[in-house]
Amino acid sequence: MVPFLFRKKGARVSSEPLSNSARFHSRFGGLWIDRSDWQVELDARLRDGRIGPATGALIPEFVRNGFVILRGGAEAAAIDAFQDDIARSFRQGNEHLLYQLPGAQQPSPVSAGLDRRGTRIVDAFAVMPEARRLFASSFLIDFLTSIFDQDPLLFQSLSFDQGSEQGLHQDTAYVVVDRPLEFAACWIALEDVKPGAGELIYVPGSHRFDDFDFNGKKYWSPDEDGNDKHQEWARWLYTETERCGLSVESFLARRGDVLIWHADLAHGGRPIVDPTLTRQSLVGHFCPAGRRPHYFSHAPQRAVVRSAERLHYSSFYYDLSDTP
Repeated sequence: MVPFLFRKKGARVSSEPLSNSARFHSRFGGLWIDRSDWQVELDARLRDGRIGPATGALIPEFVRNGFVILRGGAEAAAIDAFQDDIARSFRQGNEHLLYQLPGAQQPSPVSAGLDRRGTRIVDAFAVMPEARRLFASSFLIDFLTSIFDQDPLLFQSLSFDQGSEQGLHQDTAYVVVDRPLEFAACWIALEDVKPGAGELIYVPGSHRFDDFDFNGKKYWSPDEDGNDKHQEWARWLYTETERCGLSVESFLARRGDVLIWHADLAHGGRPIVDPTLTRQSLVGHFCPAGRRPHYFSHAPQRAVVRSAERLHYSSFYYDLSDTP
């Protein structure tokens, strides 16, 4: 799914290769798991207890495929509470909860009777404790802390009922952090996913594709690169998948499953074959707490970080300055 484009018109984010980029797969750096010595690092962290054995067992899979699946990683009670609050908001209206239609520039408050289909709730965690509870799952936080080397910061999310039907894409083209590859995303299944519902798709191993050149940047800028460059990149993802002998796979999740994926994993959504089906989802993007999402720079009034237990969070769309 296309995350929000957190770039002020005309603004640039530094995409200069890091000084030690030779140790990384990408010239733009990455996390320690993206270095050529990741296995040595993992062994050391397991020995000294910085990473527990359960999380340590998942990291080689994440390095190899670009994602891991936490079966039942989200509690059923937390899902129930979140879905109840979302349903009540659509039924009665909720002036504190914002939604956005695809292609819309600005979000709007949820009004009573609003059609849920096609709407995307933005950053529900900013106003809903139920969303924060889901994102604060110990399995999810433990894994992200291990690959980030520090606490994770949740800086944007989407919740929706229907699949995006979006073609293959990499989040690094849209989601901008001061170090382009230092973030990860998660998708929480709020219901069992049935074939024909516009299933989530991904290409295992695609996080190791060569860097696509957005005129020297890791991200796509509509003003600087134009739509032709975007279309070229979209085609390149499919041809690169074929060239590398990789396959596009579907994820038929069970309720409570959590998918965590690498910033550069190619993923998307299949076409919705049966419009009566839904794929109720909650998606979040995280970066290490020491990194800066781009809106921290161009909207400094939104560079407010709050914490709820082990979850740190900020939002571009909500004013958290007065939040306890």
